[in-house]
Amino acid sequence: MPKILLGFSVPKGDPVYIPLHHLAVFGMTQLSGKTTTLEGLISRSGLKAIAFKTKRGEAGFHSYREIQPYYRPRSDWQFVEGLVNVVLQEKVKYEAGMRSAIMKACEGMKDLGEVQQTARHLSRTTRSGFMRSVYERLAAYLDIVIPELAKWTFSQNIGLVDGVNVMDLTGMRLETQQLVIGSTIEYVYANLSNVVVIIPEAWEMIPELRVTPVKLVAEQFIRKGASVSNYLWIDSQDIGGVSKVPLRQCDNWLMGRMKEAHEVERILKQLLGLKISKEEIQTLPLGHFFAVVGDKVTKTYVLPTGVPPEVGEKVAKGLLSPNDVSNQYLKPKGEYPDLKSKEEIRREFEEMMKGFKGDVSKEIDLKIDSKLKNLGQPTIPVGSTNQKLTLNLEHREVIVNISHTEKPVDINTDTIVGKIVFATVKHVGGEKEFGEEEISTFMKEYGWNIGHNTLAPSLANAVDQGYLIRNYKPRPNTFRLPKLLKINLIEKGVESK
Repeated sequence: MPKILLGFSVPKGDPVYIPLHHLAVFGMTQLSGKTTTLEGLISRSGLKAIAFKTKRGEAGFHSYREIQPYYRPRSDWQFVEGLVNVVLQEKVKYEAGMRSAIMKACEGMKDLGEVQQTARHLSRTTRSGFMRSVYERLAAYLDIVIPELAKWTFSQNIGLVDGVNVMDLTGMRLETQQLVIGSTIEYVYANLSNVVVIIPEAWEMIPELRVTPVKLVAEQFIRKGASVSNYLWIDSQDIGGVSKVPLRQCDNWLMGRMKEAHEVERILKQLLGLKISKEEIQTLPLGHFFAVVGDKVTKTYVLPTGVPPEVGEKVAKGLLSPNDVSNQYLKPKGEYPDLKSKEEIRREFEEMMKGFKGDVSKEIDLKIDSKLKNLGQPTIPVGSTNQKLTLNLEHREVIVNISHTEKPVDINTDTIVGKIVFATVKHVGGEKEFGEEEISTFMKEYGWNIGHNTLAPSLANAVDQGYLIRNYKPRPNTFRLPKLLKINLIEKGVESK
């Protein structure tokens, strides 16, 4: 069986290898280094892996390619029962009559939509009042899931590159995430080989006390997948909440930092009788795990992707801090660029350039050739961190014609705004500032005695129409006339400027 370098023993610094097999890794999120551990093993295994991002802000892989989520409709009663379990967050058997209702509604159906239609039909035609209510609840449970599925676009197959391939499921409800992960495991089992499927948040996806769409297929996959070199790697914060059926098939266990007392006890029971203190588990540094491989337990510093082995050895010996290594070598995460042909990129840009005048095809060719050459496509090295393919096109011939015609706008002193502008031009003019009290004084000269409650909003209205400009400095809440606005005053038929 092929072996993969896991890291280096603590404190001796000897290399530690694990066989390629099903694996379970446990530890506190962001404090143990589970994701970095999985990425390091994938990069050194030479296999393809599928991982899933299930929540926002999740500390993900450093080098990966994002692929479109995959979903295949199912309607067998076991699958639908698992889905309802996720909706209810409890076993269906605790809701009287629900399992038999699911079995009846699923007979001969092709997808969840048909199951729901059947449940609604049975809720109207079944003689038993009790069972009518059960069918109504089943239809209501499916009404949570089916509209959610309609919001997303799913792939019809799964194409992988070497290294880590990630399906981003953030934004999906838990039920939809379960459907995607379950369908993906099924697809890999039926169509692919030499693939690792990483189950995130295993306590939620394959829980101990409930059947879920993921749990149904994961148990089959982990029992039979290794025969075609497909492996299940389980990632969880704790051991207690995870189904023990798949865990029994894992011969590789990695256990990192854990504080909760009951979980510490569970870890101690998995260490094959090794005598260590609880405090040692509770204070494990970042990247340090107790590796239970076969019949042997080794305290190990796991070598991250991109970190030289000699550096990892120094960390294991205590000569370097794991946090210093993380800051120096683990760059911000990024994606492999999409592996698109020149023809595919050309079609995309031709679509973008519709509506532009002139022939830009030659410039497109030059830009595409330059980018592909710089990225070294189509070969993308595993473990590299590259940015998404981005092409910038220049369009030099930009002509903007702007015409402006001065058209007079007539206002008069029949309105309060007209009174304000008239009094301001007559008594202030130029660029002088004035406040509400001053304009009120000017207007009284013409017999316009306007109170604050009317004058204040009228001043704001004059600002909105562009007749005045409000100042905030140096005098707060003052006004002035616009510099470029031409205002002609017409009094008794005689025009003055």
